[in-house]
Amino acid sequence: MKQRGIAYAWIVLAAGAAWASNDMETTRLNLEKWLETRRLIAREEQEWRVGKELLQERIDLIRKACEALREKIETTRKESAETAGQLAALRKRNETLKTGMTPLHHDIKGLELRTLAILPWTPEPVRQRVAPLSQRIPANPKDSKLTVTERFQNVIGTLNELNKSARELAVSGEVRKLADGRQAEVTVFYIGLSQAYYVNAKSGVAGIGMLGPEGTWAWHEDNRLAGVIEEALGIYRGERPAAYVALPVSVK
Repeated sequence: MKQRGIAYAWIVLAAGAAWASNDMETTRLNLEKWLETRRLIAREEQEWRVGKELLQERIDLIRKACEALREKIETTRKESAETAGQLAALRKRNETLKTGMTPLHHDIKGLELRTLAILPWTPEPVRQRVAPLSQRIPANPKDSKLTVTERFQNVIGTLNELNKSARELAVSGEVRKLADGRQAEVTVFYIGLSQAYYVNAKSGVAGIGMLGPEGTWAWHEDNRLAGVIEEALGIYRGERPAAYVALPVSVK
């Protein structure tokens, strides 16, 4: 009986040892799982904090962008209101200008026609000089596509050049018909807009030109003036020293 009791004791101890061994292994496994779970939780918490910070930064950026957009909208609204006021003022001014331009449209038509009527009376070199402006003046004012301002500029520019030419000398090469029916190349010396002299020193041809009452130039041959006119041309060109030259002048 004693031996049997000892055997039972060994069996119980062995079972207890086996149970203890299994329990420790289970505990170890459970501890490892717990630690792994804690690591996962810590990682998730860290990622959540980082994600939260990033999300907060984005929220702040969006909030600032919204505030800037609100300010811009308010500024644009104010500028739009100011622009609308300026536009209304400009429209009112434009209407006033249109009303004031009506008589100017009528005036420019008469000025254009009278300016074109003057041109045939002027010497050829003068007409060539004002051509860039005078050619922009329409023969029929109704056909003009220019603005009133441009039309006034053309008329005023042409008249200014004509006024300047009335106080200046001009020289041009032209062809004159002589008393015997021949034609000769001559140098024409214009004084202002109403008196002129022509000469061909080699041929001994000379004469006087005067503006007629109908706006046409009348030429009178007078070969006796060839030397005097040639001398005046030489002084004008700087080929001869300055001196008094007597030229006949007809005043009407």
